[in-house]
Amino acid sequence: MDLLLCTNGHPDTRPALEYGAWLAEVGTARAAFREVVLLGVVEKPARRPQVEALLEETGRSLQEAAVPYCSVLREGKLEQAIAEEAPERLTVVGPMVGRLAWAYALSRILAVVEAPVLHITETHRRLERMLLCTGGLRYAEGVIRTGGWLARAFGATVTLFHVVEPVTLEYPVANEVKAHWSHLLETDTPQARRLKEALATLEGMGVAAEVHVRHGPVVHEILREIREGDYDLVGVGSPYAARSLRRLYRPNVAVEVAEAAGRPVLIARAPQDL
Repeated sequence: MDLLLCTNGHPDTRPALEYGAWLAEVGTARAAFREVVLLGVVEKPARRPQVEALLEETGRSLQEAAVPYCSVLREGKLEQAIAEEAPERLTVVGPMVGRLAWAYALSRILAVVEAPVLHITETHRRLERMLLCTGGLRYAEGVIRTGGWLARAFGATVTLFHVVEPVTLEYPVANEVKAHWSHLLETDTPQARRLKEALATLEGMGVAAEVHVRHGPVVHEILREIREGDYDLVGVGSPYAARSLRRLYRPNVAVEVAEAAGRPVLIARAPQDL
């Protein structure tokens, strides 16, 4: 896989570029990345000096770390420029329009970028413990595959995480999950089967993994697990996974977690064949 580091000159993208340069240095030494690409997007002519300055600064960091890279400068809309450069690459982004408006901008990027996106708001140069949020469904398969690949490349351990949401509808599977959430893996529910499949996938990749289950509101419990577990990276499924219609009526968990996690957040779609 290749690595794509993005900026539009906004100062809040600097932590993402710094983290991306660190990831490139460590990952290149472990043969994790075939190519590192720096992408600068000039949305307005007046922003060109800021874009070029951040590209030059990050380029120097990569050169000092002996990481081969290429630099690309594009003009136009942010999400379109990223989408055109992102295929087959792990795309590293940070807030490019300021924190207050970034949730909407990130949603636009996720809508058009099918490759995994790594969202960074703070530089955190460590990758030893990863939290992969599964939802207990196959929509998280992209997160399992990409997160497992990163964990294997960096020697990290993985915690598979599932939140049993409070439900108001009465039907057998929901009632069983609600009643047995504390020992979910012992049930024969679809959620338990998917978690076992994810464990088997990671085991097949040579990645050590365990399962944690909580009960409560999804975003609240994910953020609580992040705080208590001191994870270095969090993985969640994209609301656009497998072009799912669920994004039309479900909260955008990926964006909410990315905004509040204070850790790198990996957002990956499910394969299109699901």
